[in-house]
Amino acid sequence: MNDDQRYQQGLKVRTEVLGETHVGRSLANLNDFNQDFQNFISRFAWGEVWSREGLPRHTRSLVTIAILLALGREDELRMHLRACFNNGVTKDELKELILHSALYAGLPAANAAMHMAEEVFKELGIDVQPVAAQPQD
Repeated sequence: MNDDQRYQQGLKVRTEVLGETHVGRSLANLNDFNQDFQNFISRFAWGEVWSREGLPRHTRSLVTIAILLALGREDELRMHLRACFNNGVTKDELKELILHSALYAGLPAANAAMHMAEEVFKELGIDVQPVAAQPQD
């Protein structure tokens, strides 16, 4: 695969994962400063790594969210929280991932991710049902 084919493959995967709106906005904002970087992202992140057959996209989404949560990369985390549902991640899987990450990445990072996920749910119209508080003994 040559660089142009890898770029086209990357745009395809990037759009399938992140959505047309996000990718379209990135492409519409190309300029002489960011063009090479956007090309790099499409070719390598999406055309090379995300296009590999070794892990399903569902797993790649969960791994990506865990890493971004641990690193505190909020903008990228929010983007991948939105995108994970395009890869079949469920709300319950996301909840378990955040709980699990609290053990290894720290409670503050997981707490921030939990709140961010709830904001994303609201934006996407994903229902979250209130529950009664647990009585204390």
